[in-house]
Amino acid sequence: MSSLWPSTITSLHDTLALLGESVEELRAAKAVDVAEVIEELKMAAESARNLRALILAELPEASWQNRQELDELLEKIEKRVEARNIEQLRSRLLGLAAELERGNIVHRRAVRVKQLNQLRDQAINELQAQAAVKGAPQPLPGPDADEWLEWACCLKEPDDAESLQTIRNGFAHLDEFVANLEPDMWVVKTETAV
Repeated sequence: MSSLWPSTITSLHDTLALLGESVEELRAAKAVDVAEVIEELKMAAESARNLRALILAELPEASWQNRQELDELLEKIEKRVEARNIEQLRSRLLGLAAELERGNIVHRRAVRVKQLNQLRDQAINELQAQAAVKGAPQPLPGPDADEWLEWACCLKEPDDAESLQTIRNGFAHLDEFVANLEPDMWVVKTETAV
């Protein structure tokens, strides 16, 4: 779920808990601050309104009559959001694989071009295999595919240690390719009009 979901649900639970405490005090015939109870009710209503808006933004046709149906809807939405996030991770990996396929390696020595092309092919296969795994693939740090190689080639230790470690741990072949590639060795094929 988006970062708003947990905070909105927590807000609703917290405001209802406060309101519940006030109701228990009333039930025990204790004195309560009526203005405070009204404010708690307003906060609970606002939290409910915010949650309802998030639900209807995700599922405009949604309807529910009680808390059990609400919980079922929230579970359904959570699964949808999770599936969408997994698909975005896959799409990101496949986008980078396609970007690697589009480019050319240029170097004055043919043997160096051959070595880098082998590393590139291994990186492409690795990205495609990661995208095909069941469940969520490894997240890949960095910008979109068209800017990724330039970004990765500029990473330096210790400043970028976290990103480098993530790439190294999850994408060993991609890491090896980038480690051996200089930015001026990479040329992206441009589409030519016919």
